[in-house]
This record gives sequence, C-alpha cells and structure tokens, in this order.
Amino acid sequence: MGRPTVLSEQSFRVARVQALGGPEGAPEAFSRLEERMESLSGSKMYGLLYPGPPMAYFASLRLDGDDSDDLGFDQAEVPGGLYGRRLVREWEDKLAELPEIFDELHADLVEAGYFVDTTRPSLEFYRRSNELVIMVPVLPAESDRAS
Repeated sequence: MGRPTVLSEQSFRVARVQALGGPEGAPEAFSRLEERMESLSGSKMYGLLYPGPPMAYFASLRLDGDDSDDLGFDQAEVPGGLYGRRLVREWEDKLAELPEIFDELHADLVEAGYFVDTTRPSLEFYRRSNELVIMVPVLPAESDRAS
C-alpha cells in the first residue's frame, strides 16, 4: 500500500463510555453516549482502543473547550504525538474487517521503520457518517531519530 501517512496530533480531552467486552461492546457504548447528546451534528466521535490484555475500548466525544459538556461521563486526555492513519470509506459495511485493517496499518508502519507506541491508545475517528479514520500511535522512524 506504499508508505503510510503519519501525522502529528495534539492532545485533546474526551467524555467517554467504556465498552463492555472490548471492541465488541462498541455499539452499546456509543448508544449510551449518544442518548445523552442533543444532536450528533458537529460532534467529533472517537473510539479509543487501549492495548491489553484485556484490550479496553471507549466510545468517546471530543471536548473542544473548557466549557464543553461532558454529559456526566468520565473524562480522559488523549495524548498527542505521531499517529499513522488510514481512511476507511463505508466503514459500516466493513465492521468485521476493521481488526484486519488495523493490523495491516500496524504492519505497514513497522515496515516503514516506525515503532508502535503501546503507551497510547489507537484511535477511530468517525469523520463522517461513511468515513472512519483509524490511527495507530507511533514513535519516530529510525531515519527521523538520526537527524
């Protein structure tokens, strides 16, 4: 697939709901989060996958300001840094394939010389109703560290 796209992200806060059973519980966790929201319009929704075992998954709403409404949910800081990215179009039709897509991105990043950072969560950013950006946290490539 060629060299993966790697971009720097700033840290941000989220309101989050833990999914029971890891990623398999994501639909229920997002339902719990969304039922307290007046509207999804303009909201930035994320899935946070913390490495395990066991893997932990959180449905999350990005809080963009100090006065953002956390809807009464737990808050967390998503650390900034470098993230390898891959766009998944029509993601709802590919739910069963998402673990494999994450694995492929992970392998592409390692092949490109990056080290996966297991101290930060991987992210799913629901950019549009039909577009998902998956992001794997990485440390700089060997060639980037030498300079």
